[in-house]
Amino acid sequence: MEPSFDWKRTFEQLAPQLVLYARQLVDSKSDAEDVVQMAFVRWWRRFPEGDNNHIPLLYAAVRTIALDQRRSDNRRLNREAKSDIAVAGENAPSFDPQPGQQEIAEIVQQALQALPQEQREVVTLKLWGDLTFNEIAAMTGESINTIAGRYRYALQAMQRKLAPLKADLLGETSPSAPNILPFSSPQEALP
Repeated sequence: MEPSFDWKRTFEQLAPQLVLYARQLVDSKSDAEDVVQMAFVRWWRRFPEGDNNHIPLLYAAVRTIALDQRRSDNRRLNREAKSDIAVAGENAPSFDPQPGQQEIAEIVQQALQALPQEQREVVTLKLWGDLTFNEIAAMTGESINTIAGRYRYALQAMQRKLAPLKADLLGETSPSAPNILPFSSPQEALP
């Protein structure tokens, strides 16, 4: 008898990446966590036997649920604004920095948030979601060239924005301070 799919372990491994991705699409971390839970339930109902080959579908479910929730929230906010009720959104960071790197995390978060939504989505899926350009293209319905271009332009924009701050953030005075991004140039990050 073949062992059953380990849903708990799969959730523990994928949930942090999925929450980060969902956080780019919704207003708060708690909303992102709810989106991820709903996506996992949807995935479990569709594939109760589990299959790691369907993980890109899980990202697609997160995207769909998050966009639906954002539209719903926008409609609710419009209704409440018309009735003079103000609702403030939660401003929690999208990802949790390690101790001592809070300032760097905030600056990188601001650079990420400054990107157009389409570029931010591709960067999040590629770097933190660990999806391939092919998987991202299939999920979003865009061509692989469009996805690769968005990724390249996003990395270039972030590199331009963060390059002047590198030495200060890393506490170095030398112009040869190491790059705070996980690659030395945007071209290196492309496969």
